[in-house]
Amino acid sequence: MIFTALEGMSQMVMDKFKKWVTRDAGKVNLILDRNTLVPGEKITGVFHLKGPKNRKKVSRLECDLMQVDPNSRAEKMVEVATTIYMAKVIDDENWTKVPFSYSLPDQLANYNPEASYRFRTRLIFTNNVQSIDHDEIQLKIEP
Repeated sequence: MIFTALEGMSQMVMDKFKKWVTRDAGKVNLILDRNTLVPGEKITGVFHLKGPKNRKKVSRLECDLMQVDPNSRAEKMVEVATTIYMAKVIDDENWTKVPFSYSLPDQLANYNPEASYRFRTRLIFTNNVQSIDHDEIQLKIEP
């Protein structure tokens, strides 16, 4: 009985700690110029970044093209879209904008037509705290 109470208390402490650590992790949002694309086509957009209030240094910004299986919902990385290494503190009041440009692989036309695709963007700070954003895209396969 004592162990059950201790387990419950330790879970509460861990939950509070997780909230405390991640509540102010900064924000990232990828704004794409359009969401329907043809394989081989170039897409552009802008990353919007906002730092945490406790001023952490950003180590990198990563964006990967992901394929999502329609049945299992499992994600598989298709390709790294971009990785930007940084060593600066990002403002917590105003959005910092970073341009995004990427050409979709031509071979996406051969991938599973049932699958969905998205960009997974991660803003990673020096202590490995992350902010994550997902942006769905629609593929238009031309015959």
